[in-house]
Parts: sequence; C-alpha cells; structure tokens
Amino acid sequence: IHRPSNKTMADTFTNGIEDTPLEAPIQAKSRCNWCPKSCFCCSCSYRVPTLRELWTRDKRLLRAILVIVVVLNAPVGKYILYPFVIFSTWIHESFHGLAALSIGGKIAWLNIYPDGSGLANTIIPVGLFQRAWVAGAGYQGTAIVGGIMLMFRRTNLGARIGTCGIGLAILLCCIFFVRNAFGLAIMIPIGLLLVAAGWRLPPFWVGELYALLALTTCLNAITSIQVLFFVAEANIGGVVRMSDATTMQSITKIHYWVWASIWMILAFWMTAMGIFITFETKESQSSEELEEFRGTEDHPLALTTEII
Repeated sequence: IHRPSNKTMADTFTNGIEDTPLEAPIQAKSRCNWCPKSCFCCSCSYRVPTLRELWTRDKRLLRAILVIVVVLNAPVGKYILYPFVIFSTWIHESFHGLAALSIGGKIAWLNIYPDGSGLANTIIPVGLFQRAWVAGAGYQGTAIVGGIMLMFRRTNLGARIGTCGIGLAILLCCIFFVRNAFGLAIMIPIGLLLVAAGWRLPPFWVGELYALLALTTCLNAITSIQVLFFVAEANIGGVVRMSDATTMQSITKIHYWVWASIWMILAFWMTAMGIFITFETKESQSSEELEEFRGTEDHPLALTTEII
C-alpha cells in the first residue's frame, strides 16, 4: 500500500548546492501497473521520448524503416530482402486465418509461393460481415499487432520471447496448415532460425532482429502500396483472385482506394505509436541515461559519475 510521504519541500532541499539531487529524470515515466513487482521481466516503465531523444536512441530503426519501405516498393526490392518478403506474406495470410477462426471458421490451408505471394484458404460462416472481417484482417491485423510488438522492442525478455514465439508460430503453421512444397521448404528453415536466434543470440542482436520483424509486420500495408492501389486482381498459385481491397469494395460498395488508404493510415499510425511509446527494462533505461549523461561534454560530473 502506497502511503504519501510527509516530507515538505524544505525537508528535501536545503540552501547548500551540494544537497541538490544529481540525477533528474529525462522524461516522465510511468510504472506498468498490471505487472507484479516480482516479475523480473517487467521492472519496466513506458515513456514518450522527445524528437531529439528519438533520433539519438532509434536512428538505426528509423533508417531501417526507410530502407524497408523504399526497397520493398521497388521493382526488384523483393529479391534484395527476400526473407522479409516471405515473412511479411506469411504474417499477412496468418491474420486472414486467425480472423476466420475468430468467427467460428476454419483454415483449410495456407500456402506461400516463390514470387512472394500467398493465400489462406478459409471456410467461414455465410454473411457479408464475416467476409469483410476476414478480407480486412490481413492489413488491419498486421498494423495493430506490429505496432504493439514495436512497443516491447526495448525489453530484454520481450524481444527474446517475441522472436522465439514467432519462430514457433511459423513451425506450428507449417505442421497444421502449409501444404505446398515451396512453403514448407522456405518456412521451416525460417522458423528454426528464429527460434535459435531468439534462444542463443546476445540481447542486443535479439532486440535488433525482433525490431526488424515488428517493423516488417506493422509496415505490411505501406510496403504493399502497388498491390493496394494498382492491383485489382492477381494470379496467386495459378488462380486469378481479387485483392483484399477489391474484395472489400465488392462487399461494402466503397471504392477499394478508400480501404487501401484506411489500411495505410492505420499502418502509419501504429508504426508511430510503436516507435514513440516504448516499454523499457531498467537496464536499458540506465544505459541510455548514462550515454546521454556522458554525451554532455561540459557537465562537471561527466568524468566522475557512475551508475552502479
């Protein structure tokens, strides 16, 4: 039970400058109220950084966003970042399947093809809402879940569990739903590599890999601009099928560019939320504050203060 302190301002500060507290918080931080105090994974807090702190702290992440968006929208980009294209397709189709399961449907199969396309064949109850729910889940689900994943990229255990969890999800999907040879041949190694990386890599590299996976997830709509706005139908697995946005147009009678724009705005918004609002362990906060403290060259305590 928290009891308010009876100290007054006079009790805290005295006239002597040597009594002034040396460490002031950079940003206001809030405890995770839902985490038990004994949970070592979440002696964490969330914070909203300033733009300067954001660039200093996440410049690699911001550059990665630029590279992913530009390269994956280029004609040959999918060959440069081919593993991420395959992962993006798998996570997109998986959300179609999860949407079908959420309304009492089933996943017949989920296939991935060499050109980077994919298809989740689902069986759902009859109804316009059910069709719209499943059709829109690919881009909506990736944006929301990817943004939430980004928020936990700076927690030590969150990145490790997230990377291993994605790898295990891929392997389970291969066991139960993937039915084509290429999909199995490409997805099983990716799943095994992610499990191994999440289990064995040092915390820094696990965090970097997890952040890239989260970015690929929440940027799914933004890296598919050409498909969203300029492809009404596509040959997937030898069969011509409507795009998700065109399917939504046939159900709702709202032009598919409107749906494409909504999904892109949602992806931008969740990416921004994931970057600005982060959950951090105490260790990462302390190291960041120490680096910023050391970066202030004219600070009188810059050479004598340590964080123990």
